[in-house]
Amino acid sequence: MVTKIINVSELKAKLAGLLAQLERDGAPIYVTLHGKPKAVLVKYEEYEALLDKLDDLEDILSMK
Repeated sequence: MVTKIINVSELKAKLAGLLAQLERDGAPIYVTLHGKPKAVLVKYEEYEALLDKLDDLEDILSMK
């Protein structure tokens, strides 16, 4: 999987196309501002799955 890194200006200019690419390829898109990482675009389902895993891990830790 190729890592895609874009800056905020590109994100603003190409948002619709980037969302279509994200849906098609599923690969996260890293967003930078002034050369520093600021955000990651991931498919909604992937984000929800990560939140569920985090919640499960928090539950496991709280039981110990």
